Amino acid sequence: MSFSSICRFVLLGAIWGASFLFMRILAPEVGALWTAESRLAIGALVLVLYLQTRNISLNLEHWRHYAVVGFLNCAVPFSMFGLAGKLLPAGYSAVLNSSVPLWAIIFAVWAFNESITKTRAIALLLGVVGVAFVAQPTTDVQMGWLFMVGVGACLLASACYALSGIYLKKYTSGLKPQAIATMSQAFGALMLLPLALLSGLPSVISVEAAVSGVLLGVFCSGIAFLLYYRLLEDEGILLASGVTFLVPLFGIFWGAMLLHERLGWPVFVGCGLIIGAAYLLYRSNRVMVKQ
Repeated sequence: MSFSSICRFVLLGAIWGASFLFMRILAPEVGALWTAESRLAIGALVLVLYLQTRNISLNLEHWRHYAVVGFLNCAVPFSMFGLAGKLLPAGYSAVLNSSVPLWAIIFAVWAFNESITKTRAIALLLGVVGVAFVAQPTTDVQMGWLFMVGVGACLLASACYALSGIYLKKYTSGLKPQAIATMSQAFGALMLLPLALLSGLPSVISVEAAVSGVLLGVFCSGIAFLLYYRLLEDEGILLASGVTFLVPLFGIFWGAMLLHERLGWPVFVGCGLIIGAAYLLYRSNRVMVKQ
């Protein structure tokens, strides 16, 4: 990996880790739906402007695929993480987001008849135990049904990310990834707009929340995808997907530094187990590709 790729790799982890910080600030003031809607609309705008400068075609004839990916990869998970942003510390959401590879292997077994190897079985077990640790509230977070709703929202969002990856692999291999990223966010924004309007317009929000919303859209949904696809182009899918390991670490870091969140030892144990599980799956897939 070149030095420039390393810089992009770390920067991408930091940006996506910060998304949970921004949602934690924005969602309590505007709600889950407007958090997701603003993120998608701004992110799509940034990507459209970029594609215009690069003369990359959007291939609108594939709108059905864009709509499916927009629902699975944008509308549902962004709304769910917006809901979690109202109920959980940012660090919790970031750690639970790293369960995506675990869901991916479950769906891959169903969609592609992939086998559960010994390594994958161990990884799934570690991941389940890790999630169980994270689902234990600290002294700063009270156990209750709202806490469990937040945890469930994060897991549903992660499952949707994984299912979207399965769909992308199966049906959109010939499409430009930049076009998929742009149009899926645009379709996601269109899907959520009626629901967001029905929920009512946000009242006056703080400057901090407004800035968080802009940063969430521009950086976490716009620039981050450009960084990811540049990594994908330069280093390949295996190394690019490794950024998954950095996101929870940065999510915990930003939450502790800027929101003064205090996470107990179960969260850190769970984080280690989930990252370890994701790494085992990553290594397992890498060996299979080499073979």
